[in-house]
Formats: sequence, C-alpha cells, structure tokens
Amino acid sequence: MSKNLLNRDFHASRSNEKWVTDITYLIFNRQKLFLSAIKDLYNNEIISYQVSRRNDLTLVIVTIKKAKKKRDVKGILLHCDQGYQYTSHQYNNLFEKI
Repeated sequence: MSKNLLNRDFHASRSNEKWVTDITYLIFNRQKLFLSAIKDLYNNEIISYQVSRRNDLTLVIVTIKKAKKKRDVKGILLHCDQGYQYTSHQYNNLFEKI
C-alpha cells in the first residue's frame, strides 16, 4: 500500500504539481460505461480521460498513457484510491519508467 502523500491537501500552487484520478460509471442507453479521468488540482482541468465497457487495468493504463503524451509527468504527485487497478504491478511499473 502506498503512503497518502496528498493527505487531503487539494491545493496546488502550479499546474502539473498534483493530479488526482479515479473511475466512475455512467449509464448510457441502458449500458454501464466506465469513465477513468485524471484531473489537475491547480485549475481542475481534466488532463486525460477514457471510457470503456470494462472497469479494468487497461482502462487506467490507457488514461495514464494519454496524459503522459500531453504533459511532462516528471515530479507530478498522482493521487488515487487503493483500488486493484492502482495497486497492480503493471500500474506501478508505469511510474518506474518516468
């Protein structure tokens, strides 16, 4: 389990300092869709998002890879809950390469 570095401090003094991410679901045409998003706490901008019919690791990985293409992610604090997607080895390996 990772430490809670954000510690409920949702204020960021600059862009790309603190990001938060999570997954929610939406009902669309009687189907459940899952939305994964990354938000910059500096200005509440959605940096990246992905929609899928499955709530799985691939959904999270694609969302992060899209964010990495748009921004320099070195030094960013990315806060998430401790869901299985965010505690997987594949998820954590993404950040070892940064």
